[in-house]
Amino acid sequence: MEENNVVTPNEVPVKEKKPNFFKKLWEKIKEKILSHSEEVMTWDRWKRKNLNLNGLGRFCWYIVRLVLIIGISFMILYPFLVKGIVSFMSTNDITDNTVMYLPREGSTYFIQKALTTMDYWSALLNTALLSLGVAVLQLFVSTFVGYGFARFKFWGKNVLFLLVILMLIVPSQTIILPLYVNLNNFLGTGLSFIDTPFALLFLAITGLGLKNGLYIYMMRQFFRGMPKELEMSAYIDGAGHFRTFFSVMLPNASNMMITIFLFAFTWQWTDTTYNTMLMPNLNILTNTIMNVTVSSGDDVTQTQALLDTSSLLLILPLLIVFLFAQRYFIQSIERSGLVE
Repeated sequence: MEENNVVTPNEVPVKEKKPNFFKKLWEKIKEKILSHSEEVMTWDRWKRKNLNLNGLGRFCWYIVRLVLIIGISFMILYPFLVKGIVSFMSTNDITDNTVMYLPREGSTYFIQKALTTMDYWSALLNTALLSLGVAVLQLFVSTFVGYGFARFKFWGKNVLFLLVILMLIVPSQTIILPLYVNLNNFLGTGLSFIDTPFALLFLAITGLGLKNGLYIYMMRQFFRGMPKELEMSAYIDGAGHFRTFFSVMLPNASNMMITIFLFAFTWQWTDTTYNTMLMPNLNILTNTIMNVTVSSGDDVTQTQALLDTSSLLLILPLLIVFLFAQRYFIQSIERSGLVE
């Protein structure tokens, strides 16, 4: 016989409780947090590890680092943004005080005038060739001299290295006049290197170029940090000093060499001390940018806008070069300069 399901007066039917929506959401959040943690842990262990003073300290330090990175990035990028915006303003936008950051009447007037005034494309080619030649020679000299200081022992080594350090301390402005006199009458023969690229090329090949002391120091520190076993194994195989240098040491120093090349190329590209004193009439960018102030006349606002546009055109090729070589630059900087 089938039993009749009769509810007695003392019995109350129990309804199934539906799970709370917020509780389900909280469980999913905890599951996500635990799944992304470094190790599988319970929710209580995660709270003890992170929701305490140490966890709060890490969070505060993260916020401080984030603010510093944003602030420093803004300080670096702000001049480029301003110069880029000014380059696309019209003459009316420059004189209008209500125009701050976004041009009201977009124009390429200042870009076209800067290109014409600077003779940009011809000066760009001359600057690139000169900077390339100087950078290659400085890299060649710095690599050889730095390797000698790092690996060989000879009489007067410390004194010579002290002179290299003095090249870092003494500013180039203090020796520019003796350099000018010597290069204007080279060795008393009446031969003048002034207003020719040979002035800077001669300084580069003799180790007296712009920032050459810094490059020698960087290469010396890098070679000192390399294991001596690399050279010893090459010597055991019968290799001499030159073959060891070219076959073993240089391939391992490629990142540092790229960094020094970038330094030398950039400093020569933007230098105004040696370029204006030793080659004042040569058609290069740092010299032709001086013509901008003359061509703009007495209008101060247009002069400043032209200078901003010209300086942006000057550094734009360097930014492009750095975008392609930044990986090698960062890798070599991490390994340089701190080896005892």
